[in-house]
Amino acid sequence: MKIAQNSFRFQSDKRQFGGLLMLLSFCLIVMPLASIAGAFGPDGANTTDASTIPFWGMFGGLCIFITGVAGVITGYMAAVHDWSHWHLTVFLKFAVQTAWISYMTDMVAVGQGAKLPAAMNMFIPMTYSPEDADVKFVGAMGVISILCYGFAFAGSMAFMVWGLHAYNIGMPESHNGNYFKARIPFYSGVLAVAGLAQFLLGAWCQGRFDMDVLEKGPVKVAFLVVVYPGISMFIGLLQFINGVWGIARSLGYFQIKNVYQFSMAFQWIMVLALQNIAQIAYLPGGTAAPVAPTLAAFSLSLTLFPAYLDYKISTLPDTLPHDYYSDMITHEKIEEMEVSATHDEVDNQEQTRTEIDV
Repeated sequence: MKIAQNSFRFQSDKRQFGGLLMLLSFCLIVMPLASIAGAFGPDGANTTDASTIPFWGMFGGLCIFITGVAGVITGYMAAVHDWSHWHLTVFLKFAVQTAWISYMTDMVAVGQGAKLPAAMNMFIPMTYSPEDADVKFVGAMGVISILCYGFAFAGSMAFMVWGLHAYNIGMPESHNGNYFKARIPFYSGVLAVAGLAQFLLGAWCQGRFDMDVLEKGPVKVAFLVVVYPGISMFIGLLQFINGVWGIARSLGYFQIKNVYQFSMAFQWIMVLALQNIAQIAYLPGGTAAPVAPTLAAFSLSLTLFPAYLDYKISTLPDTLPHDYYSDMITHEKIEEMEVSATHDEVDNQEQTRTEIDV
């Protein structure tokens, strides 16, 4: 493929990866802040013993934070200054994978909590009289949710880094329509499974417990907080539908223009307003307030990435033509455009004077 590094299309596509990398990286900075601040505070958990979960939670949070800072700088330089280097993207390729330290730590913590007897569980208030089966089910939904959100976030970050790297090494043709089309079933499937887990958790709480949060407390597992089971069921069902719809669209079905994008935007607003703010704000004393910014950042890619992939497969050819990035803008053409603009400005001034004289 003939590639012109200064073509408008090449610069635009490269800036797109840089801008999205900067956005997702900022979410990486926000996600672990509460846990990092709590770990280093005077009342924080013991984080000096490498055999404990608090240590690895703190270590994983620091890795995520460092990756986020590096990603914001790299994305900003690419999006604003049109500058990037393959050394940076290679570093970020490996750094992004360290996010799994935190996700795996959370899954281990939830898994250990799910093995505790009901009388000692950390998920369900004892006033609901939970049984061991309740604790195991809630824990399972928590592990599945962490896994799905982790795949969505780490995957979307890695995708943007790989995309920017391809442009840095002169191989942008690798990111054609087929490349995006091959990945949307997986990420839409992750969205569908995450929605199904949340729906089932809400349905279980609705069927098993007489929810009264003000007197008995919420059901909490990882970042999922069930205050109103109906909200959890609604958000979960919405995510499941959009996930299955994304898979169907990648196969050529239900190709209604722009409706899917609006549906994903509606899903994101509902996640912020209902799953995040409404459920957590209702808790007395702001006991789960740190969960709100974490969930807002953590949940972005689960909605954003399937929508982004769907847009790309609908606007890119399956295979990029050999001259896709060959609209070279040479210095001579720039000078010609400047001279033409100057002549047009002079002509407009003369026309204005003529009209005034008349």
